[in-house]
Amino acid sequence: MKERLDYIDIAKGLGIILVVYSHTVYPDLMFYALAFYVPVFFFCAGYTSSKKDISLKDNFARHAIKLLKPYLFFNLVLILYFHDFILRAILGVLYSRYCLYPLGTRTDICQLFVVGNYPMWFLTCMVIAYLLYYLIVYHPRYRYYIISLYLVITVGMEFIPILLPWSIDTAFLMAIVMYAGTTFRRNFPDCFTKRNPAPIVLLAIIAYLLLLPLCHDINLSVRMYGPSMIAYLFAAITGSILLLALSRLLQGCVVGKGLQHIGQHSLTIFCIEGLFLFWGQQIAGYIPNGLLSQEETLITTAIIQTIIAIIGGYLLSLLLHSNKRIEKIIFH
Repeated sequence: MKERLDYIDIAKGLGIILVVYSHTVYPDLMFYALAFYVPVFFFCAGYTSSKKDISLKDNFARHAIKLLKPYLFFNLVLILYFHDFILRAILGVLYSRYCLYPLGTRTDICQLFVVGNYPMWFLTCMVIAYLLYYLIVYHPRYRYYIISLYLVITVGMEFIPILLPWSIDTAFLMAIVMYAGTTFRRNFPDCFTKRNPAPIVLLAIIAYLLLLPLCHDINLSVRMYGPSMIAYLFAAITGSILLLALSRLLQGCVVGKGLQHIGQHSLTIFCIEGLFLFWGQQIAGYIPNGLLSQEETLITTAIIQTIIAIIGGYLLSLLLHSNKRIEKIIFH
């Protein structure tokens, strides 16, 4: 069994909290983390992955099964809960995209994820990204040519009038982020073994701060990279390094251990957060009118939603993992 790295689980814990908060009624506070709070999961996947003594097909299939089984299970749960069996809901699960048309291109963007399953585009995107990532890993002689091709394809796909199924149009870029994680660990294997930040981490922090002004209007789920796709790519990588460095500093303390547990169950939280966010907003609706200003009400609601979604998803994940048969059906 592959050894778990505590700071990777902590980074996933921080990442999933940021992801959940970004889906609340007041995501405005996300600006400083906008470029990396989703890519960090791809970076961590590459950081902990390696070429094994099995074929590319078998290696890819292993990851695809572990991602698609919870994808189908939690989509079914949400469809049953909301009793929404319309054709658009079913097509949304198959197409696995928030909407068909890019935001701002038309009045009706044809929303496809309509049962609170909007965060689950991430799972199918990672399936495609794993395939593209392993094409690089299994053909190291041609890695620079493949990466260059991925960049060209990503730029070209920005001109496609629709968002492609399973985030094919963004998966090429995320495969590069995954490979950046692999490359970083190979070249700097001892970077996070000590609490003191390594020089490369300090450089990453400086680079991220310089790139921050270009990190706006970003939404990976709908192919929005901000003013510059290249700037976004480097911000995603340097921001991920920054978050891993912070996670290493938290390792061993009470907060770090809590985040570590959350990170170990981030997949379930990703899948089911929409339902708990809905419940959190309903609970926040009991705040008496006039007690808080409009902005304070939104911030309070967002915090309540985040807490409910994290705790609810975590406890549900513990419950599902407690039964080995259910755990095998959903996660293995």
